[in-house]
Amino acid sequence: MSEMQKVKLNIVAQLTSLCAHCTSKSGAPHRCPVREISARVESLRGVPLMVNNEFRGVLFARLT
Repeated sequence: MSEMQKVKLNIVAQLTSLCAHCTSKSGAPHRCPVREISARVESLRGVPLMVNNEFRGVLFARLT
């Protein structure tokens, strides 16, 4: 697993903890804005920026 994937999984886990319904895993249907944001984070694509073998971020291509 790449560093970028690890960072994205960490962010998604933190976002999921913001929703009481998702945290309790009650299974009750609800409209979750946190889930929408998590889906956007998971869909991020880019080139990892590595400096001295350390992950420093992601370079995104600008689509115009």
